[in-house]
Amino acid sequence: MTDFFSNPTIQAGLSVLVLCVLIAVAFSLVSKFRDYNANDRETASDTLANLREIHLRGDIDDQEYRMIEATTHRQLANANHENSPSSQTPSAPNPQTPHDDSNS
Repeated sequence: MTDFFSNPTIQAGLSVLVLCVLIAVAFSLVSKFRDYNANDRETASDTLANLREIHLRGDIDDQEYRMIEATTHRQLANANHENSPSSQTPSAPNPQTPHDDSNS
């Protein structure tokens, strides 16, 4: 059995296998600690409600509030436009140029 593990090809294969297992375990551990869930993002209404609350507390003035609100609305409009099916235009067909067969 020890002769089996002394073969360099077997050693290389086992090393790669151990490395793959370690990478999989590391990825699993990291994914548990990081947030990969896209649903954890605030909705647009939550974002604007938080902005209003900050404004009412007096942390930002009227001008800052209007500027941030306008920027937020613009970003939301752009995000909605990019995700809408009507914004995805089909690509133009490739016109085929006729070739001259008179030289054949």
